[in-house]
Amino acid sequence: MLDLKAKLASAGLITQADIARAEKSKSGGKDAKRKAGGKERGGDPQERALEVPVAKLKGKPKSEIYETVRKWVEHYRLDKAGGVPSESAQAYHFAQPTGRVGRPMLEPDVLERLQRGEAGVVAYMSNHGLAHAVVPSATARSIAEIYPLWLRVLEGDARAGAIEEKPASP
Repeated sequence: MLDLKAKLASAGLITQADIARAEKSKSGGKDAKRKAGGKERGGDPQERALEVPVAKLKGKPKSEIYETVRKWVEHYRLDKAGGVPSESAQAYHFAQPTGRVGRPMLEPDVLERLQRGEAGVVAYMSNHGLAHAVVPSATARSIAEIYPLWLRVLEGDARAGAIEEKPASP
């Protein structure tokens, strides 16, 4: 009994090169590289995974950018999205561009990462409007490349806390 590859080759629908390429992609494709430690591209795989694909988002509609950023924030956020904070959680205060003070309740480990510069506070468009989250610093920097005003707090980054300049009324 012949297998499907042999039948297609004998019918002239595919070549031996096509079969070899299919075998190579089956055994050494992206999935195999990811399982082998993410060595498909250069750099630290964990750090690279935290970055939002900024180049892919350039020129895309706002709705697509908002959805991509929302998915990345929801996946990599370090603070709890809802629920009751623990007894050891502390309020963290930061200035918002509107002049209000943001006040998320953060667990001690998240607060420590924020103070060391390993994490940052970003704004993003949630399904219910503008929201804030604590994300790893690589994700925060990537979001700032798309929308610099969305970077609220990141130790050592000059873009953090920027306020939109409104033209003076005549």
